[in-house]
Parts: sequence; C-alpha cells; structure tokens
Amino acid sequence: METLFIGKNWLKFDEISSTNDWLMEQLSIQKLTEGTVVFALHQINGKGQRGASWSTQDSKSLTFSVLLKPSFLSIAKAFDLSICVALAIHDCLNELRPGFHIKWPNDIYFNDKKIVGILIENQMSKSSYQNAVVGVGLNVNQDEFEDLPKAISLKQILGIELPLAKVLERLCETMEVRYLQLRANKYESLKSEYLSKLYWFEESHFFKIKNELIQAKIVDVLRNGRLQVKLSTGELHDFDIKEIELVE
Repeated sequence: METLFIGKNWLKFDEISSTNDWLMEQLSIQKLTEGTVVFALHQINGKGQRGASWSTQDSKSLTFSVLLKPSFLSIAKAFDLSICVALAIHDCLNELRPGFHIKWPNDIYFNDKKIVGILIENQMSKSSYQNAVVGVGLNVNQDEFEDLPKAISLKQILGIELPLAKVLERLCETMEVRYLQLRANKYESLKSEYLSKLYWFEESHFFKIKNELIQAKIVDVLRNGRLQVKLSTGELHDFDIKEIELVE
C-alpha cells in the first residue's frame, strides 16, 4: 500500500457490531494513530445515513472505517471532509470504469443504483475538530440484493470478482491523496470537482419537500453541506438531508 499513514495501522475482524462503533468506543479508552483502518468481513449492525442500516453479504463487500484527525478544519467546515471522502471513493471506482457519480451528500451511484454508502461520525470540542470516523460500505462481489432493487455491486458492473484487500488498499491510497489536498486548503478545487461529479447536478428532476413533489434542479451544495436547488419559479432554496428527498 503506497500511503504515508492511511492504512498503515490495519485491524481486521471476522465479525464486529459496526466498524464505526468500534472505533468510536476505542477512542475513549486508547490512543489510535491517524489513518487507522478497521475492516470487517461481517458487520452485525452496520449503519448508514439517516439512521438506516447497511446490510451486506459476508466476505463479499467492503465494510470498513478510517480514523482521521482533521484538526486543521473548523467546525463550520466539517462538510469539506465529506466532499474529500466522496471524491476519493469516486476516484477509485472510476479507475475501474467510468459512469460513477456522487449522490448528495456523499453516496456513490452507478447510473441510478447505489454502490457505496458513507457515514462520517465526528468528535468535536466547542471550537475545534478532534476526530472523524469515516465509515464506508462498498458492494463488491454480491450477485444479488434481496429487497434492494436500487443496489448494485462492482461484480454486476464489471462482470468479474475483485479481491477485497486490493480494493481496500487502493481506496486508502485515493483517500489519502484527497485528504492531503484538503489539508493543503484546496477546498475550491475539491468543491468544483465534487459538483462536476454530482448526480442530477443542474438537471431538472422531482424532489419531495414537505411531502410534496416539486420540480427543481440542484445548483449548489453550500459550505455547511446544505443542498441548494432552484425551483421552476426561479426561487433558490437550501435544505439539509432530512428536509428533501431525491425522487428516483
């Protein structure tokens, strides 16, 4: 693995409740180096965005968490890290073939199907960023998804099975590249790339807002992570993840 620190400390479990939960618990009882990766062949209680669960087949997907210590970021700029991570995973997957997109805030889609879920849990003091636990679920070698018609795997896309360890190594490498760009204060270029790869960006679609279907287009993602859309009337509104739903 060609990295400076991400993945240099690698902890593998056959089974674990949640890689994010394990890291968050360990941070309260021991010092862990930045870049520590926790990888599990099976998660009992995998977590996704909005309190959802993340279900995978044993030994066929990547479920892992990375510990980062972005003390250089202010609390107000926490979403910068989400942009960085989404781009890193997008980079890795698009090396395999083009066609992947970032779905706001940080899922990864292939065409109209989800292949990656990302959950970032933060530890912050009143004025500074301390730790970020970046949890990633990537569908790699699954052949089917029971009751999940919008899910897809790399095997279904590429037609071949991939070694999990090799995919994880490459993800660590692309994540470190993007994280170092963030540390070097390259926010504007990262944001520009993020928008260029954003699912539905500047396209007219239907969104569910307050249980009402409204036609609009995504025009920006603000520094605080809120999604900005332009209504058909020309009005601009911004929403957080619990206030708007992309209707596919």
